[in-house]
Amino acid sequence: STHLIADVEQILDDIIFINQGELALSSSVDEIRETHNKSVDGLFREVFKC
Repeated sequence: STHLIADVEQILDDIIFINQGELALSSSVDEIRETHNKSVDGLFREVFKC
């Protein structure tokens, strides 16, 4: 696990976001890019208000 998404995004296949112990998102990296038109890091920052 990491909070440094930009550093590892290129090697990820799938991603899970957990927020306060609850599953916030479970998806493939490709699906995130296609569906949200954002990088995983961009979506992470949006979901967690970073």
